[in-house]
Amino acid sequence: MDTELKISVLGANPSWQKTMFFHDLRMGKVNRAREENSYPSGKGINFCRALRYSGLADFQIFQFAGGNNGKLLCEALDADGFEHHTITTEKETRNCITCLDRDGNMTELIGASHPVSENEIHQMLTALKTYLPGSGILAVTGSLPDGTSCDLYADAVKLAAECDIPVLIDAVAGIEDMLSVPGKFILKVNQDEFIKITGEKDIIAAHRCAAKKFPGKIFAITNGPGEATLSNGKKLYHYTLPEIKVVNPLGSGDTASAVMSALFALGVTEDEVFKQALAAASANCLTETAGMFIPEESRKLAAKIKVSTGDLL
Repeated sequence: MDTELKISVLGANPSWQKTMFFHDLRMGKVNRAREENSYPSGKGINFCRALRYSGLADFQIFQFAGGNNGKLLCEALDADGFEHHTITTEKETRNCITCLDRDGNMTELIGASHPVSENEIHQMLTALKTYLPGSGILAVTGSLPDGTSCDLYADAVKLAAECDIPVLIDAVAGIEDMLSVPGKFILKVNQDEFIKITGEKDIIAAHRCAAKKFPGKIFAITNGPGEATLSNGKKLYHYTLPEIKVVNPLGSGDTASAVMSALFALGVTEDEVFKQALAAASANCLTETAGMFIPEESRKLAAKIKVSTGDLL
């Protein structure tokens, strides 16, 4: 990849993904897929796949993986040339089965994950401390393996702050501890998650609450096909997305995070960064694979996104 920018991605909880496509999906009935595919996934891996399609930055992913699913996952990443720092775990990596009907309606079956040990966490933080310097940005993506301490995320963010590296957070575990660390951070979550984080009843109140509680942070909030919003402590931006025919929405949020991270690290203003990220997320919905999108389709969609702005406080 012809770029000097490298993004470090903490994708602690990957999965072996199987996506099955049906003409119709009926609960409580026998359903026979018309097509299926399997590949490495999880928010961190989807993020890296989207970065590759964007051409904006190179990447290195930090993850836990173990068992047969972990072996399949790492072998596939190696075959695709994904740079990964994998901490091998005693427990099996989870799997995820996604079922889609002809209208793009999605049902996800997410397998159980398992706690990682203190030694495995220590190995992860050691790897991050070694390889973070020189990164343009750290992206913290997705859930932690079930039962794993949220301190891992807070400690990772502190390592980035010590190196004066900006952080994009696409996660909700341990969020207050992460956002309390001084530094240039973006929180990119969906609207339901943001409402829960702030405890407010509507999106504007949530942005105002977050701005007061975590000054200096940027909040980029997706809302599926609905209106997305972004605040930077002073301004509140509203984004109206064009209608599209959805093939598979899986990975659209990860695609947005990837494009947003890269453009932000390259110095593009946060309002334009989010517009381009939302366009890439929409373009991902037009493909069958999470994190895959065609940049030309993204550019066409970006031109159709309507943006309005006003004062936040």
